[in-house]
Amino acid sequence: MRHCNSVFRAQDIWFLLDRDNETKRKLYLANCPICNKEMVLYSCVNDNEEYFEKYYYSGGAIRIKNQLKKDIVSTMLGFKEKYKMPSGFKYGLNKEIKKNGKTIAIEQYACDFWGNKILVKKIENG
Repeated sequence: MRHCNSVFRAQDIWFLLDRDNETKRKLYLANCPICNKEMVLYSCVNDNEEYFEKYYYSGGAIRIKNQLKKDIVSTMLGFKEKYKMPSGFKYGLNKEIKKNGKTIAIEQYACDFWGNKILVKKIENG
């Protein structure tokens, strides 16, 4: 999302029901980190397979959120709460544990792009 000349990520994404003339409907919710203004980005694909998006700010954002609450299928935060373990695409993360400047252990984590991670293996140097 973009506001106040900065680019940032949405804090939550609502996946919405499809309507007769709109599919792949999403509502991205965020607060601008610069001015702290509440904002939402509504996106969908219309009948002509054209992508549509529109930003709403402050009062308009609150109004759109209230109108679309009944159409929520799932949310990104709900997904994170449901799946505490890494799921979907995963990547590995190695973390060195140091003491007095020397590496005493390496922890290997399995991570996903939702922010979940789990310790897979700990290798002691010792």
